[in-house]
Amino acid sequence: MNANDARLTELITAQSGSTVEDNAPNAPAGHSFDVVVEAVAGSAVGNSGAPYTLRISAIDLTTVSLPWPAETLKQDFDAASGWKLSGAGPDYESTQTFPTPVPGGPGGPLSGHTLQYVASLVSHGGQIVSIISGEPFVLV
Repeated sequence: MNANDARLTELITAQSGSTVEDNAPNAPAGHSFDVVVEAVAGSAVGNSGAPYTLRISAIDLTTVSLPWPAETLKQDFDAASGWKLSGAGPDYESTQTFPTPVPGGPGGPLSGHTLQYVASLVSHGGQIVSIISGEPFVLV
């Protein structure tokens, strides 16, 4: 990876407490699920303390609407925001898990809807920009 760049590498939904992608993450009858975001950053950026914004949005593909507000996180390229030196080299990596309650719970208003997550990482000043979308999933 370029020493002065960062990239979102994975965006998945998983059952609560898991990091394995699941296309029905709240099945059977769970009240929440996890959204897991992974990223890498080059050696000059990963521990620089430079600020960025991580935005995570869900899209209800069934109704073409936003089922809940986007999550907007002001973070920095540092250990406090989850960045750590990669075991495979000079780059840095970050894995963050966001517990997500199912509105109305199992069988609620989004039951049977297909959703999809999109995330973006934008550094202050826009020098680093990365966008990723997850696989569609169904709430039960």
